[in-house]
Amino acid sequence: MPELDTVLTTGLRWLYETEQPDNAWQQHHGLLLNASATNRRYSFIPANDWKRVVVVVDVAEIAWIDNGPNELKTPANPLEPGELDTLAASLRALGCEATSTWNGHPQTTGSVGLARPAHPSLLAAVDRYRAGCQDHPHRSVFCGCDTWRAGFARIVQPGLPASA
Repeated sequence: MPELDTVLTTGLRWLYETEQPDNAWQQHHGLLLNASATNRRYSFIPANDWKRVVVVVDVAEIAWIDNGPNELKTPANPLEPGELDTLAASLRALGCEATSTWNGHPQTTGSVGLARPAHPSLLAAVDRYRAGCQDHPHRSVFCGCDTWRAGFARIVQPGLPASA
């Protein structure tokens, strides 16, 4: 799947090869890229709570099955069986050791944990984000001041594929 290869390559280069300025911060959910041909979104998370890189795949547009009154709706188009294993194999083919997977079929989201940590400058940007706004500490990560917004604007984004 050429589109998936492009999305994965772009996301991995951002995680591992893109130097970030020392006055930028990155929200912990990372980079989101779309693979519109497959109705998927991929998030490249630099560091979860355990400093692990995670690649998340989500169904971009979920179709729901109405199961009747007082019953929960179920997704009509969840992740495919084996989709996380295929994603992990694709990441391994690109040189990334996948250490674990979680969630996945029959849900609409799944995750693959990777062994190698993200670029140190990206991890530092996430740490700065987690520290919150230094001008308004009481607002933490929810500040909307010019200084706080400027830190996000300084993150170096990857060259995005046309479908992202």
